[in-house]
Amino acid sequence: MPNRHVVLDKIEKNGNLYHYTKCKGVQGILKDKAFFATKSDFLNDTNEMRYTLALVNEVLEGISAPESRPILLSSLAVSAEDMKKQNYFVLSFSVDADSITLWSEFGNNTGYNLEFRSSELLDMIGSTRNISYHGYLIYSARAQKNIIRSLLMKDIPETLGCPFEDIMKSALRDEESEVFRKYCRSFRKAVSIYSVFFKQEEFAAEKEYRVVFKENDEKEIRYREKDGFLLPYITIGLRNACSAVNKITVAPQNHVDLAKEGMEMYARQLGYDAQVSLSKIKLRY
Repeated sequence: MPNRHVVLDKIEKNGNLYHYTKCKGVQGILKDKAFFATKSDFLNDTNEMRYTLALVNEVLEGISAPESRPILLSSLAVSAEDMKKQNYFVLSFSVDADSITLWSEFGNNTGYNLEFRSSELLDMIGSTRNISYHGYLIYSARAQKNIIRSLLMKDIPETLGCPFEDIMKSALRDEESEVFRKYCRSFRKAVSIYSVFFKQEEFAAEKEYRVVFKENDEKEIRYREKDGFLLPYITIGLRNACSAVNKITVAPQNHVDLAKEGMEMYARQLGYDAQVSLSKIKLRY
């Protein structure tokens, strides 16, 4: 069951989601009709968890209840290990159809992006594996801090039916008080989830949209090699992938007729009716 304290902006039903990948990746998706969702703490930006932890500490340092600050700092400390234990796996998309930022990161000379109808794709994924969360990433540091502050001062206290001030009084009398323990546990769980959707403002150009799955069964977790280390992932099947892929775009550095024609032939052979086109971005060399 999704955490009631986690609220994310969702893509509209008639929107499109774009998955940027290299030639080998797009071949695998089209042929095997499956995505690889990567364990959250193995994502490209390994600083994401530390970034969220730093935000939490900033908010705790700034609360207007100095007598409560020490106990909050010690009891609400969320560690990277806490986050890793959640076993969340992430499938990343963008809502930008032709992003020079993402082409430079994933496209290189042999990149493509796959355009999916968002509602059809999410329904298809949800029919084979439970989606824990999905939504737009939050890039604004101010918005991120407001979310953390609201969890602390309003959202969780309201759920517990006890004002923040009373929870703090209870904790100052006894750090093991039941209401304070529930408060801390609820906060750590919510922040662990939000950490998957918080990213630094410098990455806002990616316009990322994430679909997140929770997987505790070790038998479901697989490993693939990347840059000399093993990357844990789970497979997300697409039963009717042929109908979900709307368009395939070729990276701007791959503007040769053979790249477009080869992908058209490959997709058609596999039963896809997707349009194949070249990126509209013109690069200078």
